[in-house]
Amino acid sequence: MFRTVLALIGLTAAMTIHAQEYRLLVGTYTENTSAEGVYLYSFDSKRADATLLSMAPSGNPSFVITNPEKTRVYSVNEFNDGRQGVSAFALEGNALKNLDSAVIPKDKVDGEDPCNLLYAGETIISSNYTGGSVTAFALNEDGGFTGMSQYFSCNAEYWQVITGLSLGETPAHMHCAVTSPDGKYIFVTNLGMDCIHRFVRTEGIHPLGNSTVAWKNAGLVKFGPRHMVFSADGRYAYLLCELGDKLVVFEYDNGELAPMQTLTAYKGKGHGSADIHISPDGRFLYTSHRLKEDGIAIFSIDEATGKVKKAGYQPTGRHPRNFAITPDGSWLLCACRDDNRIEIYSIDKKTGALTSSGKAIEVGAPVCVQIL
Repeated sequence: MFRTVLALIGLTAAMTIHAQEYRLLVGTYTENTSAEGVYLYSFDSKRADATLLSMAPSGNPSFVITNPEKTRVYSVNEFNDGRQGVSAFALEGNALKNLDSAVIPKDKVDGEDPCNLLYAGETIISSNYTGGSVTAFALNEDGGFTGMSQYFSCNAEYWQVITGLSLGETPAHMHCAVTSPDGKYIFVTNLGMDCIHRFVRTEGIHPLGNSTVAWKNAGLVKFGPRHMVFSADGRYAYLLCELGDKLVVFEYDNGELAPMQTLTAYKGKGHGSADIHISPDGRFLYTSHRLKEDGIAIFSIDEATGKVKKAGYQPTGRHPRNFAITPDGSWLLCACRDDNRIEIYSIDKKTGALTSSGKAIEVGAPVCVQIL
């Protein structure tokens, strides 16, 4: 009898996991679109159905994240006209409410077009594309902002070697910041200068410690580093490059990135590669590509070596920017900006292949999906 009860409890738990309901955060472009801000949805993983729960108005919140407790939401405000900055929202149950906002101070740092955020304990770090900088905003006890506490700017003047004449600035384009698996470092991709910066992570409101260039593309053809992810075991890092449509695989050890594989991620030559994620079981890698032959590239990961092998390609709607994979590994949700919808694909857990569910979340200009 006791074993039967345990079996029934296990079966019930399995059914509960299978029918998992998640909450989704969606960031959008609001300028000249039908979108109004940050959206919160529920998502039934059994039926692939989404329901709108809440919306908080905000200007161009094109990238969103949460704090670890899932009680606060943060977004960029992607502008270059003086409105560029960050916003904070309170997440109370199924309600999303505006909490605070802060502008990147133009008199202190060029911080135009913030496009990515990293939660770093006592601060939020924004990567600023056009501004070529990284800015840290200190958080107060309520999760709001006390102002910009630190910045790092990377635009560099380029000199012609023979004549000694200045040819102007080489524009830096910071695109994302990620914390290393060991928690010791913060890596920032620089699309404009074709490199990855490494900062020693420090405690408090000044998280960006000593910096160095951890990797730089030595080739003549520009790669344009955009987004990177680490494997769950922390041994490998995967970098997707926007301009060259390249995927670079690194071995990671105590702050060092050692490249061990470089391949063309897809054949479309759109020069608009965007996002990258690993499946929850660590077996597959997915990358999004836009501007030509839009879609999601699929790779299998060799567990022993960390290297990847092409496993397929799934065409999507127009301009697939950011995407997310549900924690149960069943679904991939792809934000197709120019089709005003988030397309929902089922994942074959044996092959990694994607199949359209025929369902989508209709929302204006979606560019970021985060699953809580």
